[in-house]
Amino acid sequence: MSSKKEAEETDEKSEKKSIITVRVSPKSQKGFVVGWMDDGALKVKVLSALEGGRANIELLRVVAEELKIPVRNISIESGSSSTTKTLKILGLEEGEVRRRIDR
Repeated sequence: MSSKKEAEETDEKSEKKSIITVRVSPKSQKGFVVGWMDDGALKVKVLSALEGGRANIELLRVVAEELKIPVRNISIESGSSSTTKTLKILGLEEGEVRRRIDR
């Protein structure tokens, strides 16, 4: 490797990650992962409204808690202002994400 940037790109490619679609239900009485929907999306209920990004922060916390990983390993790739979002999860392959949520 001739540069630090190339080394970082190689590390990123070799790191386990998964991309999942999430449907958020805001203003719930309790924040929790409901489970997988028929279309393959993960349904998650959050206490917060979709205003001001609070629901996004809560979503990341709820999913991280369910998967037993740090919140910093999850990011919103798209849909930050929508109820349908795409999450990138570092450190887990999709099969492991599904296993941890299905238990």
